[in-house]
Amino acid sequence: MSDIDVLPPAPALHRGVLFGVGAGIVGGVVWFLVVLGTTSMTTYLIPALGVGVAYGVHRGMHRPGRGAAVVSVIVTAVTVALSLYYVERHLVVNWFTDSGDSTSIPLVPYLDWMVEVLRHAFHKGPAPALYSVLALVAGGWFGFNGFALNDNDRRTPPTRRR
Repeated sequence: MSDIDVLPPAPALHRGVLFGVGAGIVGGVVWFLVVLGTTSMTTYLIPALGVGVAYGVHRGMHRPGRGAAVVSVIVTAVTVALSLYYVERHLVVNWFTDSGDSTSIPLVPYLDWMVEVLRHAFHKGPAPALYSVLALVAGGWFGFNGFALNDNDRRTPPTRRR
């Protein structure tokens, strides 16, 4: 099998990344709005980010496979990290405000701030880490397998290739 069989054409790859990023932004905003309404982290929504990103990548690339799975996992990892940063930032700032204090966490994250805020989120309990891993698995799974059993865009099984 050559590399040409594995890698999708460049326009499909670009479109898949673009659609995946778009789906990730929509999913992250929805999760943030749920957090605003409930004032809790609602970590059980994190795997939905992986599914949403994989769906966006699938719609953009028009086919499942290894390339779609890799793109889905990478975009899901970035989406989960950024979304979790903003969710945790909101919760920490609210906690300080409720305590009569204030804190200044940058809205546009620096790398060191992002690491600290994510470390705080992951040390609260096992749920953020567990659901983040589930999001990556879901992104990879749906990126590789697609979303429908009768998907016309499905890849050809290796035994039927010519």
